[in-house]
This record gives sequence, C-alpha cells and structure tokens, in this order.
Amino acid sequence: MWQRFKNNLLLRRLLTVLSLDVLVKASAFILMPLYLRLMTQAEYGIFNYILSIVYCYSVLLNLGLYVPQSKLFHDFTDQKEKGRLIYNINLLILGGMLLLVVPVYCFGLDFHIVKLLFTNTVDYPRYRWLILLMTLTALLAYMLTNFFYTAERIDLIKQFNLMRVIGINVISLSALYFLKKRDSIQVRFMAIGFVEGALILTYYIHCIRVMQPKIDKKLMIRSLKLGLPIMFNTFSAIVINYGDKFFLERYSGYNQLSVYYLAFSFSSIISLISLSLQNVWLPLFFKEKDLQRNMYKTRKMMIRLTLGIIALSCAIMVALVVFLWLGIVPANYHETLYVLPIMLVSQILACLGLQYSNYLFYFEKTVFVLLAGIAISVVDTLMNMYFVARFSIYGAAFTLLVSNALFLTIYYWFYSYYRKKHNFPSYGHL
Repeated sequence: MWQRFKNNLLLRRLLTVLSLDVLVKASAFILMPLYLRLMTQAEYGIFNYILSIVYCYSVLLNLGLYVPQSKLFHDFTDQKEKGRLIYNINLLILGGMLLLVVPVYCFGLDFHIVKLLFTNTVDYPRYRWLILLMTLTALLAYMLTNFFYTAERIDLIKQFNLMRVIGINVISLSALYFLKKRDSIQVRFMAIGFVEGALILTYYIHCIRVMQPKIDKKLMIRSLKLGLPIMFNTFSAIVINYGDKFFLERYSGYNQLSVYYLAFSFSSIISLISLSLQNVWLPLFFKEKDLQRNMYKTRKMMIRLTLGIIALSCAIMVALVVFLWLGIVPANYHETLYVLPIMLVSQILACLGLQYSNYLFYFEKTVFVLLAGIAISVVDTLMNMYFVARFSIYGAAFTLLVSNALFLTIYYWFYSYYRKKHNFPSYGHL
C-alpha cells in the first residue's frame, strides 16, 4: 500500500495540497465563532456580500488567462517558450487592469455600480480604496497560485497558502479585538489587503524569474482566443454565483444574507475539495495526450470523488447540528440547518461539473463554455427573481442547485460526445 502511494503522483500531490486546504478551512470554522462575536450579524452579512463582489470582479479582470497559462505551458517543451508565455500573459493582465480599472475609478463609475448592487444603505466611500486594493491583490494572488500549480511548484503553494491563512486570521482577529470602536468591516478589509499585498510582493519574484521578456503577438492572440471566451463567460458566472446574494440583499436584508453565507461556508468545504483536486489534476490532465487513457483516468477518479464527497456532506450536516447544539454557532443562525442540505447537493453537482468541463479546455472549445454560461445565467436570473422574492434563502439555494445541475448535464454531454466519437468504451480497463 505504501509503495502504491509513493507511485501515485496524483494522490501524493492531492494529499499535500488538500491537507493545507483542510487546515485553511478548519481554521475558518474554528475561528468562525470569534468572527461572529466580534462582528454584528448585519456587519457579517455586509462584509461577505462585498467580499463576494470583490472576488467576482477579480475573476473578471484575469481575462480568462489562467486557462492558456495552464494549457499552453504544457504544450511547450522549451523553457524559454514557457518563460515567454508567462511574460506575455502578465503583460495582458497588466493591460487589462489599466483598461478595466483606471477608467472606472477615474470617472467614478464604481459609484453607479454600487447603487445598482446595494438596495440597503452602505458607506461605500469608506471602503472604496480598500475594495480596489483587495480586488487587485485577489487577481494577482489567483494568477500567482495558478502559475505555481501549472509549474508544479507544490512547495511554494504550501508556503504561500500557509502564510496567507495565518497572516490574515492573526492580524484580522487582533485588529478586531483591539480596535473595537472602529468599523469592523473596514478593519477586516485593511488586514486582508495588507497581508495579501505583502505576500504577493514576496512570492511574485518566483514568477518573474521564469519570464523571458519578449513580446510575442501571436502568442498573445492565441492566449486571448482561449481566455476571452472564459472572461465573457465570467459575466454569466457572476450572474449565477452572485445573483443569489444580489436578490437576497434586495428582498431579504443582511440578516438573512448572513444565514445564507454561513450555510455557504459549510457547503464550500465541498468546493474546497473540488478546487484542490482541480489544481493538482489539471497539469496532469493536460500532460496526458492519449485521449482514451485520459478519459479512463477521469472516469475512475470521478467515481471515487462522488462517493467521497457524499460521505463528506453527511459529516458536514452532523457537524452543523453539533455546533448549534453546543452553542458554537449562535442560535440566531438556526435556519442554516434547513438550507444547508440543498446547498450541499448543489456543491456536489458543481464539483462533478468542474471536472467534466476540463474537456472543453482540452479541445480548446472554450466558446461552448461561454454559450452554456449565457443560457444558464438567463435561467438563473429568472428563477432568482421569482423564488428569492417568495422563499428567501431557500429559493436562492434551489436556484443555484438547478443551475449547477444544468452545467453538469451540458459538460457531461460534451464528454460523452467525444467518447462516442472516438468509439471509446464506457466501462472496463484499458
């Protein structure tokens, strides 16, 4: 058994990355009662609502370039070509920031966006520059960690994420405790921005060392052809992943929103497993050029993944019951118990869909991701308008469940189409 473990590269890397991700998530749950007591329920809801906007905008700003960074890096065999790819992708990221951020802040367009996104009162001018700082650090942190995974620098991933979770939590909790009279939302934004900014300045040097400073227009165009459909699909993803919070803020207020975010925090353990697997699996996935072997490995992994996350979902439900019973989670969050099962099923479907979506990137058919995203975002918006207004957090959770089910159906169909096209068997060994 030990020899099998040593020979299984995917399992070794997954356990390495996952152990750190579990530590990150475990620390969030262990420290959650402290955050819930150092912030009011409304502040907790507002903070997470703004944070979700920040992450949505940062994903938009990466122009979908994490896809060509992951795929083309393994298409090239020469280190200079790989270095030129990383250099040109970072130039495109810089250009995207100048094009999409500077005009928004210079002309005050962000104030109009805030009026659209917030129905209830929020002191946006107080958070404006902190939100910009967090958006940029979130963007750079995402591209940096994607580079580390792509270059298979698991050691750097471990260091970066460990310093990140320790730094953010220690400084955030210390600041909230000693600066009780200050705005707790502002305090948390300052702590996160400071820690992530310092870490990016420290670790980006590893990315810079790889770069070959030569502008390659053909490579830029190829990268944009792969990335831009993903960027435009990000609009659809924002509608789906942010739409539920938008309509909850509009129809239900921050208290219900805080309950929804707490349920989301529990269910996001599934997405944590999924993203950890995706980050480790993707470089190996793109390296495997034998399509039949690739599909066989994927199917084998999917069976194990499905059984594992179903068992984990049951454990999460038990944990929430225990937390409520012991008073670790305050009683005013009791509705979390009823909405969490829906969100767990939704996350399971999203996890499976993510793995099947890799084949759209494998065959460079990212335009289909865009088309699927547009169609499902329309359905998602209409359902949110109807169900959230009538059923609050339960309507939002149900809508997200339907959207993730549709994504899984589409991605699985695409996977099945290519399997049948090449006359590969559904079952059996290679």
